[in-house]
Amino acid sequence: MGVATDANGAVFRLVKHDPPRASDTASHWEAGKLPQAPACLRCGLSVFREIRDAVHQRQLLPKLGNWIAQATLLPEHGKTKLTEGRQPSHTTWWAYEGVNRASLFSVVREEG
Repeated sequence: MGVATDANGAVFRLVKHDPPRASDTASHWEAGKLPQAPACLRCGLSVFREIRDAVHQRQLLPKLGNWIAQATLLPEHGKTKLTEGRQPSHTTWWAYEGVNRASLFSVVREEG
């Protein structure tokens, strides 16, 4: 099992709004969802390193959002770790307190 490292590089996330809103970047903990899941994962945000994995996730779970948004993370945005999920590039991002997560994301137009 690896350790979380400084956030760095492009990530993709399904969102319901264009432009993304705070509700699009709320953790499961903040949204009161998945109370039985491990607390550490509930406090992180699911993102993907590859847009194709976000496209595939949208096909599997359209209720998560119709838009794919991209952010470029920097070390001052928190920590990330490749985590087991439905898609190979599924990553958990733990944003530092005070980071405006939604403002980092912009909806992208992709071929999917």
